[in-house]
Formats: sequence, structure tokens, C-alpha cells
Amino acid sequence: MMHEDSSSEAQPAPVGRAGLIAQSPAMQQVLEMARRAAQTDVSIMLLGESGVGKEVVSRFVHRSSPRAQAPFIAINCAAIPETLLEATLFGFEKGAFTGALQSAPGKFEQAQGGTLMLDEVTEMAAGLQAKLLRVLQEREIERVGGRKRIALDLRIVATSNRELQLAVKQGVLREDLYYRLSVFPLRIPPLRERREDILPLATSMLEHYAARFGLGLAPQLDAGAKQSLQSHQWPGNVRELENVIQRSAILCAQGVITVSDLFLQTFEVVAPSFPRLPAGDQAAMEAARAPVRRDLDAELADNERQLIADALRDSHGSKKLTAERLGISPRTLRHKLQRLREAGVELPPTHDG
Repeated sequence: MMHEDSSSEAQPAPVGRAGLIAQSPAMQQVLEMARRAAQTDVSIMLLGESGVGKEVVSRFVHRSSPRAQAPFIAINCAAIPETLLEATLFGFEKGAFTGALQSAPGKFEQAQGGTLMLDEVTEMAAGLQAKLLRVLQEREIERVGGRKRIALDLRIVATSNRELQLAVKQGVLREDLYYRLSVFPLRIPPLRERREDILPLATSMLEHYAARFGLGLAPQLDAGAKQSLQSHQWPGNVRELENVIQRSAILCAQGVITVSDLFLQTFEVVAPSFPRLPAGDQAAMEAARAPVRRDLDAELADNERQLIADALRDSHGSKKLTAERLGISPRTLRHKLQRLREAGVELPPTHDG
């Protein structure tokens, strides 16, 4: 999420402005490429870490295109249960499944004439990826439970926070879908790589939250706060910056934000402290403590890895049975397996049965 400047939303603007705060050369280049792609109907793949502003760039593409007056529809493919995602995307006919009391259009139909953003498209199950590939190739859909083919007239903007070639190697993303989605890839740089944007973004956010919270004039950042914002690494990108600004706007005194109002922290595991012992006993205590100085998250992660590996072996690689043994949904299991493979953990071969 970069940040949208609502004050300039209605006015035509040079690239990098059109409702956006993006002053760094890196973002100016991304937006110029996005603007050019927007003049055609080419599918666009936006890549970048979580929180960098992929939906904001998607909306920029839509506003910059001949489809600007038509709908912009966004759907997070990772946030919808696997069993509901197909019907949500393609729509369904009355009686297609239990509870389908009347027909309903899906996101593809809702976006007709405009732009459909498929957020985190790489989190789709393999079977649904195959159906998406066919839709992209044929430019038509069938509702769940229906037989009528519905022609599509829209642009697809897909996003992912994964490295796509690695996702293909890991079996997370179909290779044929990778090539279909990667016609026009754009990487949005993380906030730490475009520090020229940090203070303009912060200023715009302060104005927004001052109005939202009824604070009167927008709080100002003092020199120390500016320096702190500029030097922070921003692992959560613009989303983290927005959280920090929102909190500091509320906490600051007399309309001035200081370093202490920002609460910027680097979270590290701190070893527990113990009363000092005599020198000999202290050395023995340190030696005894060394092998078990691990944080709780690491212990839990190790236990989870072992439980998943054991369940996979006991289920002979069946992801369905493994999920049942672990008491989690198949979708949750799939996400956990993806994270383990990304971390280089060796797991038994799996299948969908």
C-alpha cells in the first residue's frame, strides 16, 4: 500500500501523482511503465513485499486506462476459503450447491468493462489455477452449476508477494499460468528502497488522520522524528508506516510528533536475566543454560514442522488425510506446506487425495 492523496484524486496529474504519493525515481519509473501498460488491455502482474502498495498501483492502472469509468473490482484470493473461491470468482446458478437459493454473478462479471484485481493469485489451489488459466486464454467463463458461456471484456491485474520462478519450482504456481501472468510484470520496490517517499507519505497520512480524528491542524514531525522515520528499515512497508503515523498523531502533544511518539522498535529476543552468582558457579550456570536458550516461537515452529511431517508420513502423502489428522483445513495445510518449502524444509512427497 503506497498512499493515495485524496486531494489530487479528481485532477489529471503527471505520472507519479494521479492520486499517489511517489516522489522517488524508483516509483516514478514503476508508475510510468504502469501508465504505458494501462493504455492497452495487457494483463499486468504486480510483484512486491506485503504492504508495498500493490492495490494502489492496480487502481492507478485502472484510472490511467480507457476503462477508468467502468468498475474496479478487487478480490484477495488468499482470504477466501478454497471451497468458496470458485463461486466467488465465477458466480453460480440457482441450485448449484446447498444454499444457492438464487443465481449470482461472480467477480469476473462484476468487473465487466473494467478491471479485476486478483490479489495474491499464487495462493490459489492448483485446480482453480487451471480454471483461471483457461479463462485467461479463452476470455470467457461459466458460472458454477451453469452451462452458458459468458464472454469477458476486462483487464486482469494480478499480484503476489512471492518470487514467481521459485513458486513454480516449488509446485505452488503452475508453470503455464506463470507464463500467462508474466506478460507484463512490474516489481514495486519496498519502502526501504525508496526513502524519498517516506516523509511525503508521512505528511499526507498526518493530514488524513488529523481530519479523520478531528485534530484540527495536522501534527508536525520534529527533526528527530523525521530522521527516525528515514532511518527505519520498514519491514512492513507503507502499511507499517501508516500504523506508526496513525498512532503518533493520537499520542503527540501540542501538535508536534517526537521520536518517543513513534514507538519504532526492532523486536529481538532478549535472554532472561538471572541473579549473579559467584564466578565459578556463574560459569557453570552459563554453560548449563546455553543449550536451551531458545525462544518460544522457535520451539513452536519446530514442533509444528515435526507434527506436519509425521502426519504426512502417516497419511502416505495425502494432504486431505493429513489435514484431517491435524484438525486443520486443507487450505491452511497448503499454506503451511508452502512456508516450510520456502524455508528449505524437506517434506515427504504429497498428493491431493
